[in-house]
Amino acid sequence: MPGAKEKISKIPVVKDQETVDYSKDFFRKPAFLTCSGQLNVETYCCALSNTYTFGPSFRAENSHTTRHLSEFWLVEPEIAFGDLFDDMDLGEAYIKFVFGYVLQNNEPDLAFLEQRNKQPLREYLKSLITEPFERITYGDAVKIL
Repeated sequence: MPGAKEKISKIPVVKDQETVDYSKDFFRKPAFLTCSGQLNVETYCCALSNTYTFGPSFRAENSHTTRHLSEFWLVEPEIAFGDLFDDMDLGEAYIKFVFGYVLQNNEPDLAFLEQRNKQPLREYLKSLITEPFERITYGDAVKIL
């Protein structure tokens, strides 16, 4: 892992002792982080074509903003020999599947949200499932933002 040696050497150790000074550590206490399953799935993908992992991911980066998470759950798809269009197709199909599942299995929740927010949520989700997603270039996305 590039830079791993430098990061490991920055572990705060109490001088003249072999103990860690956790008051200067990222989590301020002992923590044991796992890597995601992505590394393994990348090799499986070469044999199986389309694979994914779903599970928790952990980061220990020194960033304390409202947009930075140290722990989160994610889906990591891997596509062998795919291009950017295959990535976009997969992402669109996945999102449409999730919305379809929500529509079929969460009627009471959707009714509650529609009543509370005075918005036609079910119709909106149905339109997302039936209509193709708009695709734009990175440059156009930057202009919009």
